[in-house]
Amino acid sequence: MKINNPDIRDRTYTTLLLDADGTLLDFDEAERQSSASVMRTYGINPTDELIERYHQLNLECWKAFERGDIPKKAIFQTRYPQFFSELGITVDADQTERLYREKLDACAFLLPGALEICAYLKEKYQLYIITNGVSSTQYSRLALSGLDQYFLDVFVSEDAGSQKPQKEYFDYCLARIPEKNTGNMLVIGDSLTSDIRGGKNAGIATCWTNFINSPEPSEPELLPDYEIHDLSELKNIL
Repeated sequence: MKINNPDIRDRTYTTLLLDADGTLLDFDEAERQSSASVMRTYGINPTDELIERYHQLNLECWKAFERGDIPKKAIFQTRYPQFFSELGITVDADQTERLYREKLDACAFLLPGALEICAYLKEKYQLYIITNGVSSTQYSRLALSGLDQYFLDVFVSEDAGSQKPQKEYFDYCLARIPEKNTGNMLVIGDSLTSDIRGGKNAGIATCWTNFINSPEPSEPELLPDYEIHDLSELKNIL
């Protein structure tokens, strides 16, 4: 565990806002299996290289959405048609999206220690999920994983009408949380541009779940208050 902000060393928290994908759920594995299923439907062998190419296209779309450059609908209308066009195949965006969503809704892979840390935290804190994504998919995956039992509410960007890191998204969340003192809250997530930037902009302390040992950000607005490399390290903070 690393503390970047000594001013919060002795802070007492009551309310935790946890990201889902990349923090508690293994979205990479869910995406890998779901995208591979779509490729097979169109007669494509889902090699590691093709799965990685889809992953990068999808990531680029979501990053553009987080920045506010494109509406969420554009993600679903763009990612598979663009991917298959590179293979010389024309596909229907709605059909590929439906195939992908059916598979993804049934994929719920937990990251190591996720259930254990949530059970531990629930005894002492008010827990909420903050996540960008499609509401039906996120609710389904949280239920399948068993995570939903630990959280008082789930805030999905689709329901909020805005997304992390936008201020409007956090305003939506804060309006629905009984705790009104943001000094008693902590955002926990893996994305510097989504979770950390969003939490800091909302005046909430942040904890970066840096599971893959990424380099620290050079931008001050992305520097988290805490940094951990394993979920169990949250016990050193909370």
